[in-house]
Amino acid sequence: MDQDFKNFCIKISYYFSNQKLMEEALTHPSLSKDQSDRPNYQRLEFLGDKVLGLVIGEFLMEKYPNEMEGSLSKRQAALVSGETLAEIALLIGLEEVLQISNGERKLGGKTNKRNLENALEALIGAIYLDSNFAESKAFIMKFWQPFFERDVVPPKDPVSELQELIQLRTKRLPQYETLKDGGLDHAPTFISTVKIPPNDQKFSASGKSKKEAQKLVAKLALERLLS
Repeated sequence: MDQDFKNFCIKISYYFSNQKLMEEALTHPSLSKDQSDRPNYQRLEFLGDKVLGLVIGEFLMEKYPNEMEGSLSKRQAALVSGETLAEIALLIGLEEVLQISNGERKLGGKTNKRNLENALEALIGAIYLDSNFAESKAFIMKFWQPFFERDVVPPKDPVSELQELIQLRTKRLPQYETLKDGGLDHAPTFISTVKIPPNDQKFSASGKSKKEAQKLVAKLALERLLS
C-alpha cells in the first residue's frame, strides 16, 4: 500500500481489508475516461449517501425526541450538505489521496468541493462494504461530532425562506425551472430560474447541481427582495 494511503488510514482510524474498495472510493471519474477498466467512486458514492442519511437520521431522532419531521429534515439537510461534507473531507486530508486525471488536476480538482463531497460519501460506502454498518456509523459519528455540537437550532435554507416570504406576501409559491447548462459529463452545470408572484419577477443563478442552483437563486432572490 502506498505510504500516503497508509497515512490516510491512520488519520481516519480505519484499515481496509479490501484495498481495492478504498482505491475505488478515492478515484475520480476523470480517471475512468483515461483508463476505461478502472472503477471510480460513483457507485460507492450512491451507497455512502444512503448510509450517511440513515446514520444522521437515527442520531437526530434520538437527540431531538420532541421535534417534528420538518425540523429534523432541516437539521439533516445541514449535516449532509455539500459544505459540511467538503469541510470534513479537508479535515481528514482526503484531497491528498484523491486520484484524479491531469486535466482535472489543472482545473483545481483536488480541492473542488463537489469532488470532495462525492469522494467522502464513497469512502463511507466503501467502509460499509468492507466491514459493516457499525464501522461506517463509527466513522460518521467521529468526524461529524463537531458539527453535531454546532447544530443548536434547525437551520433555514434559502429555498424554504423564500417560500415562506412569498407565501406570507402573496399566498402563492415561487416557481422554479432548473436546466442543465453545459459543463463536463462528470461535472455538469445547471441554471435555475425562479419566478416570483404576483408580477412574475425572475432571478437566475447557476450551480454544480440542481439543488445548488436552486439554493443560489433563492438566496439571490431573497437578497434582492429584502434590500
